[in-house]
Amino acid sequence: MSSSSIWPYCSAHQFAHQCTPRYPIANAESGAQNQQSPYRLAGPRVYQLANMAELEPLDTLFLVVLGIFVFFMQAGFAMLEAGAVRAKNTKNILLKNVLDACIGAFVWWAWGYGLAYGSGPDPNPFIGTADVSSETQGGQGFLSIAWTGSQEHPVGYDFASWFFSYGFAAASSTVVSGAVAERTQLSSYLVYTVFITGWIYPLIAHWVWAPAGWLSAFNPNKDDAVLGGCIDFAGSGVVHLTGGVAGLVGSAIIGARRGRYGPDGGVVEMPGHSTVLQVLGTFILWVGWYGFNPGSTLTISTDGDAQTMARVVMTTTLSAAASGTTTVIIDR
Repeated sequence: MSSSSIWPYCSAHQFAHQCTPRYPIANAESGAQNQQSPYRLAGPRVYQLANMAELEPLDTLFLVVLGIFVFFMQAGFAMLEAGAVRAKNTKNILLKNVLDACIGAFVWWAWGYGLAYGSGPDPNPFIGTADVSSETQGGQGFLSIAWTGSQEHPVGYDFASWFFSYGFAAASSTVVSGAVAERTQLSSYLVYTVFITGWIYPLIAHWVWAPAGWLSAFNPNKDDAVLGGCIDFAGSGVVHLTGGVAGLVGSAIIGARRGRYGPDGGVVEMPGHSTVLQVLGTFILWVGWYGFNPGSTLTISTDGDAQTMARVVMTTTLSAAASGTTTVIIDR
């Protein structure tokens, strides 16, 4: 039975309130079939579905769509940073953002994803490993080996998971481009991009999010995880703290921009050349957060996923609004 035949008359509002499918539902007590209504409301968190497997494609679609939101944050970073630098450096900062996404995609496909989430026959708590066994080499691998053919996930979830996590890796890398704007050569920045996307970020992601990680709350053996593991729902530590620390270290090593300080040691103002780009980039990043945070449920078909996602959407909105308001009050 297709999803369109199961949910022919359920509006989004009705579905959100646990609208059940339009087919005969057996009564648990009498065995009679309910033919009275195209839909009816079930009890709290009770979903009467013909076959839960029919909802699995929704998880793939969920990750792909929200992964697009996360990837679109690259455009937000590019506009925000381009507007915040002087006009002469616009092309340089935009090219860095584009190459972050391009080079990061190949690195994440070739080995970054495997280092982050790979789990061989003997999982390593520090780094992801390849599974070269003939029976279980699918899943989180290197170079997407064994993701097709007999090992392929029936609804393509492996590919969707790779794409969604690629957006996270790219965001972690791009955070640094703004921190070192106007004072790094393109060639040296690209070396950094390969290093953080292919080594630094994957290791930290493995520590916290892989089942075998030494900081992972998902580790089935709690004795192997420090203090029971670190809970990082959407990457505040894994993604943003990693990028922030890398940016801080890079800025400290490179130093200030030329001309930033005058002969007397005073700070010389270097305003960005486009407020329009800065504001537009900020709003695009805000939209991107609606993929980053709610999408971190990773699935939408199981009980509680939609509720969690809805809560995260509101929290994300209030957090962005509070930070923006605070910034205006402080800077006015």
